[in-house]
Amino acid sequence: MRKRVWSAFSVLLIAILVIGCTPAEPRVVTVEVEKTVEVVKEVVVTPTPNPVAEGGKIILRVGTGDSGEGLNPHQEIIANFEKENPDILVQLEAVAGFDYYTRLLTQIASGDAPDIMQIGDDAVPMFVSKGAFLPLDDFIKGPEGIDTSIYLPGTLKPGEYQGKQYFLPKDFSPLAVYYNKKIFDQYGIDYPSDDWTWDDMLEIAQKLTIDENKDGKPEIWGIQLSANWTSGFEYYVAAAGGRLISEDGKSYIGYMDSPETIKAVQFYSDLYNRYKVAPPPADFSLWAGGNPEFETGKAAMRLFGRWPLSGLKNNPNVDLGVVGVPKGEKAANVLFWGGFGIFSQSKNPEAAWRFLKYYVGEGGSKVWIKHGIPPVASVVKEAGLYDDPLESPWIKGLDILVDRAYVSTDYWGESGDPALRTALETILVDPNADVAAVMKKAAEEAQAALDEKLK
Repeated sequence: MRKRVWSAFSVLLIAILVIGCTPAEPRVVTVEVEKTVEVVKEVVVTPTPNPVAEGGKIILRVGTGDSGEGLNPHQEIIANFEKENPDILVQLEAVAGFDYYTRLLTQIASGDAPDIMQIGDDAVPMFVSKGAFLPLDDFIKGPEGIDTSIYLPGTLKPGEYQGKQYFLPKDFSPLAVYYNKKIFDQYGIDYPSDDWTWDDMLEIAQKLTIDENKDGKPEIWGIQLSANWTSGFEYYVAAAGGRLISEDGKSYIGYMDSPETIKAVQFYSDLYNRYKVAPPPADFSLWAGGNPEFETGKAAMRLFGRWPLSGLKNNPNVDLGVVGVPKGEKAANVLFWGGFGIFSQSKNPEAAWRFLKYYVGEGGSKVWIKHGIPPVASVVKEAGLYDDPLESPWIKGLDILVDRAYVSTDYWGESGDPALRTALETILVDPNADVAAVMKKAAEEAQAALDEKLK
């Protein structure tokens, strides 16, 4: 699932004022896009075709932010679908990097967007509230419908908005903990177990933070964390028994500054500053702090999403193990997700539905399984992923999902997210910061921004 740009868990919501129109001719534009350890540079912009091709075939356009090798499964699924549906031709329109959402918003504003578009989880409110997508409920329940019970637990919900289903799932990732068996074996430490806790994680991290020459700069760190990555930090809040915003989406005060949230922030701060088991953030401007220690064999553990799994399997610095996230006050996890929906102004919505249900149904999942964990449970079971030690923790993580904050408010990106990001940066930069005071200020700032939006 790492072979893509705009999946759940990697998606950054952008507030954009869009000017301009779709280019009439193909072109290649060069941009640079920051990611965990890679840079995506190629942006392919394709021309808009006529909705009906020669011979009366329907042309469907599919928009994706995937790039490079991540386009291979799309193309294979499209080819398979076209063999079974000779009356339809499918054109894949790939735009890599941050330009993807920019381009979609431009196309939507001009009424010329792809028939089917890929959207990340926390961008769902922005696009649906603009009227960009059709609700799928009538298609799902209709004579050509789909049995949504085929999907793994929790993977359908991120595609909902205000009680209606707008997207079907493409890929997903909860959080888990990678660990390097080489380091554990070298220092005689038992591997983490499925029932471990925050205390266990801290104890292991302390034992595996190795500073042999006592210069205060460990040769090996116990655990690599994710700095100011707010979406990933929501796990800590949920595991502490808290939430960042009220369920009705109207109040940060009493939630972002609650005792449970403060406990989560304090624990996170202590891993960096008190116990010094995590390497300092390499660069706050990079996703998840930009730290490379786990990949270079200099950190024993890393709490993160599934995206780097395929690369880690072949990394000579790492003998890889994966385990579910540890339990805090409660067992909890959060989901990162990408899905597909149908453009509200599609000229061929019925044909688009035929393709969509194949794309992310059993037919498509038999291709997606070659590149990640697809959302269709029967395909996952047939592939034996429930028993795969490197894959099963991601599937088990679906059983303890807690809603992320964006589910409660359309304005998380403009209110809570920047306030939480600033708070995390503050407590990581200043070891002496008063966590309760920092979170009180964050809650007040988030509330002020939210109240302005709700006027």
